Amino acid sequence: MNKDLLIYCEGETEERLAARLIRNHLLQHGVCVARPIVAATSLEHCGQRGGFVNWDAIRFDLTTLFAKHPQPDFRFTTLLDTYAMPKRILELAGFSDPVSTVADIEAVEQAIERDLGEPRFKAYLQRHELEALVLADLDAVGRVFPGNQIALDGLRKDLAGFSTPEDINHGPTTHPSARLQATIPGYAARKASHAFFVLAEAGLDPIRARCPRFNAWMEHWENWGSSKP
Repeated sequence: MNKDLLIYCEGETEERLAARLIRNHLLQHGVCVARPIVAATSLEHCGQRGGFVNWDAIRFDLTTLFAKHPQPDFRFTTLLDTYAMPKRILELAGFSDPVSTVADIEAVEQAIERDLGEPRFKAYLQRHELEALVLADLDAVGRVFPGNQIALDGLRKDLAGFSTPEDINHGPTTHPSARLQATIPGYAARKASHAFFVLAEAGLDPIRARCPRFNAWMEHWENWGSSKP
């Protein structure tokens, strides 16, 4: 059985993670990750890509990909953030306000799957933001950005009350990437590169050990064949 997986990504950070770290890891489990697709933001054929902002454009994009790859063994998934996601997505699951709890995010994922109606598709939303994975290993952040130890020590204290980095909330100044920008000067200017360098330095194991939802998503694809993704 061929095991081909296409990961539909929110932006450049997610694309790099999928194309390099996740792809290399899943190859060890017999899963071939196709070249990731970055989310569409408009219905124009050559329109801008990057951002979980337009559900109509993303829905059209995904259904087009389903038709392009009709093989029964082909699978599709997403790597999108819940931070500032489209109101339309929330409404599909019956919410009017941003979601935060694991149960609510799972309800949104299920609503996306129902709306698309494709049995080969599994939705995954990162809670609350991909940069939560970066915060999973602050030692790796320190190795990639030496000279910021005092600020990193402050960040460690700020995060000590969270049982997992995936709990870090999505307030305008407290979401994961905002915390990184406040700690590492210039982080936001090259966010995709900086995030990937830290993730590559850390490796997937310590990240998965601290991020249970991300770990469960990875296990789902590792177990492809022993179950039915």
